[in-house]
Amino acid sequence: MKNNKVIGKALFLWLSAFSLIGLMVIVTGLWYFISPRLHEYNVALPLVLLSALRIFFLILVVGTFLVFLTSVFEKNFLIANFAVKLFIRFMYPICIFVGKIFRIPKAKIGESFVSVNDSLIKALKPKYKSSDVLILLPHCLQDTSCPIRITVTPENCKRCGKCNIGDISKLAEEFNVDIAIATGGTLARRIILEKKPKLIIAVACYRDLVSGIQDVFPIKTFGILNIRPQGPCINTRVDMQRIRDALDKVIIKNDK
Repeated sequence: MKNNKVIGKALFLWLSAFSLIGLMVIVTGLWYFISPRLHEYNVALPLVLLSALRIFFLILVVGTFLVFLTSVFEKNFLIANFAVKLFIRFMYPICIFVGKIFRIPKAKIGESFVSVNDSLIKALKPKYKSSDVLILLPHCLQDTSCPIRITVTPENCKRCGKCNIGDISKLAEEFNVDIAIATGGTLARRIILEKKPKLIIAVACYRDLVSGIQDVFPIKTFGILNIRPQGPCINTRVDMQRIRDALDKVIIKNDK
């Protein structure tokens, strides 16, 4: 299982490295193209610009390398949050663009991104009070034959066992954390604004997880991909052990 996780992370990490190298090559080429014209304005200007580019790329390379180490070994090698912000905010769209060139499915890149994000959270070893943690679930986890409305009031769930909602509700009670169910991104963002969690354990498809992780940053979001035995957005499932493991890692033990 551990090897599968490493392979999952590897795709996004290597795409990031390749993208960074490509960016450096393109920017360097542009500099050589415009540097003769810069000499016409000021002799020192090309040297100043080149020095600034070298510093910029040094920061990018160091940040990327630290993220690599942190994600692969799940130990905190980061010296600043800029490295995490770089990956969360900027590297994903660049990797998607590069992935299109090599015909890598967007879903695989997204799933790998979520895996890297989760590894960074594990490495930082954050600890929170149970009141600061929110379990955020998609409505598609609910069995389609269920007549009970649980989107606004999850406690209405009868815990019949047809879906994972009841088991997750029990787990939320055990750890004394809030649970919310959203029908889409807009409602999810409203729930987050109202509850103001410091960490979110979110279950969703890769697309919703990626957009959610980026939208709520710097709030940490631990992403768990749902299981889709009947396809997307209908009667999905989730690995309950992954939710329990996440709660065990982030909640202060005596605060349950």
